[in-house]
Amino acid sequence: MIRNLLEHPSASEFLRGFQEEHLSELAFLLARRQQYLHDPEVEWPEVEPLEVRILAHVGAMREGGDMALSCAREMLSSEAPDELAAAAHALVFAAPGGEGIAEVLARMAEADAVLLPCLGEALMLAHHSQLSERLGTLLDSKRPEVRVVAARVLGHRCDGAAEPLLPLLEDAVPEVRAAAAMAVAEMGYRPALPLLERGLLHTAADEWSAWVLAALRLGSPRALQACRQACRTLGPVPPRLPWLLGLAGDAQDFAPLSRLHGWLELTAVVLEALGLLGIPAAIPLLLEHLGHGAPEVKAAAASALALMTGAELMEEAQVLDEDSSDDDSSEVSGRKVVRPSVDAAVWRAWLREHRSHLEGKTRIRLGQPHGLGLCIEELMHSRASFDTRARASLELCIHSGRQVPFQPGWLVSRQRQAMAQWRQWWEATQRS
Repeated sequence: MIRNLLEHPSASEFLRGFQEEHLSELAFLLARRQQYLHDPEVEWPEVEPLEVRILAHVGAMREGGDMALSCAREMLSSEAPDELAAAAHALVFAAPGGEGIAEVLARMAEADAVLLPCLGEALMLAHHSQLSERLGTLLDSKRPEVRVVAARVLGHRCDGAAEPLLPLLEDAVPEVRAAAAMAVAEMGYRPALPLLERGLLHTAADEWSAWVLAALRLGSPRALQACRQACRTLGPVPPRLPWLLGLAGDAQDFAPLSRLHGWLELTAVVLEALGLLGIPAAIPLLLEHLGHGAPEVKAAAASALALMTGAELMEEAQVLDEDSSDDDSSEVSGRKVVRPSVDAAVWRAWLREHRSHLEGKTRIRLGQPHGLGLCIEELMHSRASFDTRARASLELCIHSGRQVPFQPGWLVSRQRQAMAQWRQWWEATQRS
């Protein structure tokens, strides 16, 4: 008589199926989490139950021993992004002594470029005390796309040393240099600031914005002045630079920014920047552009008005998916979104009723005097979008001079820890 279920002839088959089910669920949950993070209909705290389930599955695989590891190793060779991400996640968590990290990094070193992002996302989320240190080995990869992803993962995790990234600031490949610049800034590594500021003097235009943002995040007044100078010239302006000036600037930047709206390729980003600055004098210009012929310009003007006033004047609209052409008239080519109204009449009526609340303020954000306390509210608001919270974190670092790492893609529990630091800082500044 069989006294132990593990002695049953079908035990091995059963255990394999059990671990394959964990991996399948893990693949599904990781993919669903990525969707939820960027879904405007999903509040960011609602992602946490998915994370609890993810941790439960990898915990079960850790207890699954050799059978679980065998299944994960087999899946690590998959070409399906969701399966590959699940295998990488499981191996980092479950393999003893960090041996799973070595296997995942080896797979990453030789993976096709199209699969690297999903491996990167898995490593951004996976928790292991040795992971960031051992990721440094990929910074020397002969493949620039691997160096880029490794730098991005390290910058996102913010739990390792920044020094190994410094040589990449002089890499021969622009994308690698830009990724390294952003990573050291995300990690709040101020000793890199002189290198970033020197880089601004000889960096090509197509990567200059990344270096400016990195330097701004670390509190560089030189980067802000360079940004202002570039936006005041009559020559071509890098497309993202007006947005950066709106992010880091103040009232003196309204006039040079508003003059840039005439450049057709810059119109939408300039309107976004004016919304960030929050100068009430920008409202007539924003209202004017609600009648623009380009949908992206009208949407930018409406979003800027919403950010400045806090008015919840929303509408439902059909927008094209990224892979759809403008002349595709089929219903399946678009999706419905709720966004700030682009109806100028609606906005003019609202402003007539509420204008008195906006007058006399130098800068406004959500209908109130602009201040970092409002950025903290944006960071914490349950309905704030992924992009809104990323931008609010940048504003806080740039204007406060404090380096509190934060990523809206972190586990919700870790996000809350960072938000608590900002809230404590703000409360202390209000008392002093």
